[in-house]
Amino acid sequence: MIEENLPLVHALARRFSRPSEPIDDLVQVGAIGLIKAVDGFREERGRDLGAYAVPTIVGELRRHVRNAQASRGGRPPVEALDDDALEDDARGQVDVSETRELVRVAFGALSPRERRVVALRFFGDWSQQTIAAEVGLSQVQVSRVLTASLAKMRARLEVA
Repeated sequence: MIEENLPLVHALARRFSRPSEPIDDLVQVGAIGLIKAVDGFREERGRDLGAYAVPTIVGELRRHVRNAQASRGGRPPVEALDDDALEDDARGQVDVSETRELVRVAFGALSPRERRVVALRFFGDWSQQTIAAEVGLSQVQVSRVLTASLAKMRARLEVA
């Protein structure tokens, strides 16, 4: 599963690439995020590890970049700072904003029907059977739509 999703790690790592940050380091950090996602992945909630792993990989990359910038600036890493509520809230808002932007970009590759099926499955946490009844497809057709849609989204993120 990990090897199959390494191209996704490379694509996300390229988004964080800067002259001061070697891409190989970013790929290693992203791979750690992928491993964490594999550990937490439950196949009964969906069959696409890549879609599940993106927020975890991006979170690891962000943390690494922030800590590297803090270290170069002589400040302690983010984890060493006081964890008051405002700082945690600000970090969470940045994470949510960047994740939403990734989803927005990936959704751009989908038709309206594909967007609806993906949204119901992953944001509404609906089963494929429930989605099938809602949109007038069979469960097998919903599965196919999800598989094709997630492949389109992954391809869009790799290009972006």
